[in-house]
Amino acid sequence: MNETDRKILSLLQDNNKTSMTTLAEHTGLSVSAVNDRVRKLQSNGTIIENCAIVDPEALGLGLLAFLFIDLHQNTDEEAFIQQMKRFAEVQELHHVTGQHNYMAKVRVKNTKGLQSFLSQKLKRQQGVAQTETLIVLQSEKETTALPT
Repeated sequence: MNETDRKILSLLQDNNKTSMTTLAEHTGLSVSAVNDRVRKLQSNGTIIENCAIVDPEALGLGLLAFLFIDLHQNTDEEAFIQQMKRFAEVQELHHVTGQHNYMAKVRVKNTKGLQSFLSQKLKRQQGVAQTETLIVLQSEKETTALPT
């Protein structure tokens, strides 16, 4: 990957609907050369997907929480992971170091929705020993863009 590819990635992360013409203007390449580079970045897995980033508030999902999840020692972690992936409320799930096994990013409507998720879904999962919940008061920065 060279500097031109990084410039293309930066522009596409800012707006994935940027036209090939605009990308060409910013990189000094022809439209067909830019198109070839974007296809290559997609085919080699550098660009994973193109998607719309939706404002959670617009969907009534005003509460963001991070959950630390501890599992019992002999838990089938793969089964736990697969179930967590099915929950629409879970945006991210990370296996972490430290005193907890996993950290999940969860979006719900309100505290009642969080309570329902915790009691009706998460804590009913086989192997969940305990959880710790952090409710986000305000997000100062949230992005999907990676440094290029």
